[in-house]
Amino acid sequence: MKNNYLYTGNTTKKSSARARFVFRVFGVVAAVTLAGVALAGPKHLSVRSSKPQIVAENTDASNNHAHAGSGKDPIAEKYNTLVMRVYFRDRAERDRLAQEFSAEEVPTTGGYVTIIRDRDLYYSLTAHGLRVEIDENSSRNLSDPQIMRETFYGGYKSVEEIYAFLDEKAAQFPDLVEKVDIGDSWCKANPGACVLPSPWNGYDLWVLHITNRNIPGPKPVFWADGDIHAREIATPEVVMRMIDYLLNNYDTDADVHWLVDYHDIWLMPEVNPDGHHIVEAGGGGNSPYYYRKNGNNLGGDGCSWPPSAFDHFGVDNNRNFPFQWGCCGGSSDFVCEQTYRGVSAGSEPEDMAIVNKIRTLVPDQRGPSDTDPAPITATGVYQNIHTVVPVNLFSWGWTTTQMPNFAETRNIAAHMSAPNAGGNGYPYGSIIEQLYPVDGGSIDWAYGELGMAAFSTELSGQDFLPPYSCIDNPGCGSSQGIWPENRGMLLYLAKIARTPYLTSHGPDANTVVTNPASVPQGVPSQLTASINFAWSNNAFSQNVGAAEYYIDTPPWAGGTAIPMNGSFNSPTVAVDATINTASLSVGRHVIFVQGRGVSDFQGFQTWGPISAAFLDVTGGPTPTPSVTPTPTPSATPTPTPTATATPRVTPRPRPTPRVRPTPP
Repeated sequence: MKNNYLYTGNTTKKSSARARFVFRVFGVVAAVTLAGVALAGPKHLSVRSSKPQIVAENTDASNNHAHAGSGKDPIAEKYNTLVMRVYFRDRAERDRLAQEFSAEEVPTTGGYVTIIRDRDLYYSLTAHGLRVEIDENSSRNLSDPQIMRETFYGGYKSVEEIYAFLDEKAAQFPDLVEKVDIGDSWCKANPGACVLPSPWNGYDLWVLHITNRNIPGPKPVFWADGDIHAREIATPEVVMRMIDYLLNNYDTDADVHWLVDYHDIWLMPEVNPDGHHIVEAGGGGNSPYYYRKNGNNLGGDGCSWPPSAFDHFGVDNNRNFPFQWGCCGGSSDFVCEQTYRGVSAGSEPEDMAIVNKIRTLVPDQRGPSDTDPAPITATGVYQNIHTVVPVNLFSWGWTTTQMPNFAETRNIAAHMSAPNAGGNGYPYGSIIEQLYPVDGGSIDWAYGELGMAAFSTELSGQDFLPPYSCIDNPGCGSSQGIWPENRGMLLYLAKIARTPYLTSHGPDANTVVTNPASVPQGVPSQLTASINFAWSNNAFSQNVGAAEYYIDTPPWAGGTAIPMNGSFNSPTVAVDATINTASLSVGRHVIFVQGRGVSDFQGFQTWGPISAAFLDVTGGPTPTPSVTPTPTPSATPTPTPTATATPRVTPRPRPTPRVRPTPP
């Protein structure tokens, strides 16, 4: 049912339309959520009519900001656009508020939804007994975006600059990088249709495919994308830094090296280039438009232009995926609202470009029922990056029923969050648990259709348009910077992509070191590592049962396991081994290390993700010949005994991962 909570606005066409839409700005409300403490119990809304009005049982609720004399709130009067926390009593009330006002995708665990609107709605809400708080700093930023001078001109890239970056990487690393066109944006697919802010013809949709093409597949898929919501301009920057990190460290970081060698990594900085183009046009880049959706302007004649903090045309790409589209009150059917889902499931070319591409990369691993789990050996990881209130999210968004692979998915999210496992320190949980209902979402599709382990990370930043310096440096609520605090999380997801659910049952292999890291052929090197289950909130923690290493050829490629030494009686075990280099060729070698628990799961040993180190083997010293004035017969060199390589343990039999389950 619509209009249960809407205030009665003016009767003009635009004013009455505005009564239904809200501007979903993620970033500007981060400070509100980080404060996140529910002070007093929220009041209860009751639905007494389908007319556009607000009704409340408890009309005596006080307003923290109300000005006693005039009835006007000085903060509400100061700003044209208000970022408000509207408190609810229970989940049903939360969901009604979220649907009616297109609430921000901000965690609701503090007992409130976050809404951006004008002072008229603020006064209507408080007059009817709702507890409402205003975030003054975020309201100031939205009302006067000119104060945010570090966007675009301060370093954020335009669409053209993002695409130039991809071109540069493809040219710089031809053996590792392939720039792939997966489709067209809405404006390119509809030539001549896009004329605001000025006519343009749209964009190709580019993804950077990173893998060592000299090593054959098939390889597991890790996919990450950004800027599905156009104004989330920090997200392309993070994806581009992931690209840079993988390529620039390929020759110096053994973990990066093996990931690029043995995985198919697909990184898409810009899902929504039409929307980004509109955002960056505001004030020539100095006053970016708070535009969320794609460029589809069909039916949007009544929406605001320039786009305001209340409404604009377009389709929300993260409500248009072809899974549970429009099913469950998690999107809007009104074109100007921020969660407008489009005319049909998968109607938007940006979404279907991703869907159609990933379908060629990852098999369908789930049965037809919503309750069918993916097999424990399912492959593939999907990460959809947003801003700006820090949280790691997973399915479902459309129902409160737990997803079938809940235990493993939640444990992966716990690892993504755990600072003592390289995580970002964010809260974590299902979309509907942390936010409210979302239907037609990207990660529900990736898991729901294909069985991929799928996540959506909302980055920190404390503002929707954080200063550009906060991407890489401490600030904006981050002790490290937005990219540094998320690097370990993204690398972990890439590591587990081969069998994410099964691998989540295993321990990390940390601090893998070869000492010396460079030795002459025949001289041993000591290998050390720490095998660790003891990271925060690990639901699968147990004692470490074994550790092993591989030289150059990992286990999935038929490598030979060599056991490591350790006292296997606790969740964290220091392990070591002596690497015999006598039979190793001169050059660089990759040493792969992994550990497992003492207990199996569903008949599989619980091996965790691999970590690696380099070992360089040199040719050894060259003898210096003796020089004598009188020629003498050359002495026959004494043959050096060939060192015998340490026998390698025959690899344990491992169950062959089941790629596609047989439908029931």
